[in-house]
Amino acid sequence: MAIRTRRLPEGWYPSSGPEAGAKLDAWSRLDGQTRVVGAVAAIAPHAGWHYSGRIAWSAWMSAGEADVVVIVGGHLPAGAEFRIYVEDGFDTPFGAAPADAELRAALVRAVSAQGERGADNTVEVHLPMAARRFPGTPVVCVRAPNDERSAALGSALADYQASSGRRLFVLGSTDLTHYGKAYGFEPGGPAPGGFAWALRADKDITDAFLAMDEAEALRQAELRGSACSVGAAVAAMSFAKRLGASASRLVMRGSSDELAPGGDSSVGYCAVAYSR
Repeated sequence: MAIRTRRLPEGWYPSSGPEAGAKLDAWSRLDGQTRVVGAVAAIAPHAGWHYSGRIAWSAWMSAGEADVVVIVGGHLPAGAEFRIYVEDGFDTPFGAAPADAELRAALVRAVSAQGERGADNTVEVHLPMAARRFPGTPVVCVRAPNDERSAALGSALADYQASSGRRLFVLGSTDLTHYGKAYGFEPGGPAPGGFAWALRADKDITDAFLAMDEAEALRQAELRGSACSVGAAVAAMSFAKRLGASASRLVMRGSSDELAPGGDSSVGYCAVAYSR
C-alpha cells in the first residue's frame, strides 16, 4: 500500500497529532458559535497554518456529512492538464487518510487527469484538516488549471454523486491577491498604502465566489491577479451549483499583513461555504 508522505516542512503545519489537534480545537472554540453548518462545498486558503489556518479550518467546519472528501488544489496555469494524486493514502499528523480509488478512476476518465507525485501546498495543507474533520473518510486530491475547464471537474463530481449515491464534500483551495515587493506586484503603489488596492481586488473576486459566478471569478483573476488557483474555486462552485446550492456565505476573511503588520507584502484569504 503506497502512502504519500509529507512533503512540506514543519513551518507549514504541525507534524504531531497533539499539536495539530490543539490548534484546530482552539480555532473551533473561537469560531464554533458563528460557523455555517451543512455545506456541500467550500473555498478555503492554503497558506501555512500560521497565516491562514484558522480561515481554512472555518471552511472545513462548515461541511455537512460526507462519504468522500475531495480537495481541489491549483497552482496550474490555464491550459495545463488536471493532476490527480495516485497513492493509496496520505500521511497526516492524525494518521493516514485513505484515498478513494473509485472516484479517482472516475475523474481520470472524466477530465483526463494525469498522475501527480510532486509536492504542492494547495492540497497538502488541507489534508490534516480533512483527516480531523472526517476521520477515516476516503479522500481524493486533484489539481485544476486556471481556466473554464475546471467547471467540468465540478460537473464530473456532481455526476459521480448522483450515480453512486455517495455524498461528497468538495473544497476548492485558493489564496487571493499576492501583493507587494515579495511578489513583484504593486499596481496600487507600495505598502502600506497599496494594500487598499489588494483589499478591493480581494473583495471583488470574493463577491464573484459568493454569486457563484464562475466566469466573473476567472475574469477577476485574469484581470487583477486576485487568485492564485482560481480553477479550484471554479470547480467547487460548479459542483455546488449542480447540486442545487442556493446559499453562499463568506465565513471568514483576512490577510497576512493583518496578522503580521509592518511588512512590504501581503496575501489575502477567504473562506466561502455553499449549502442547499
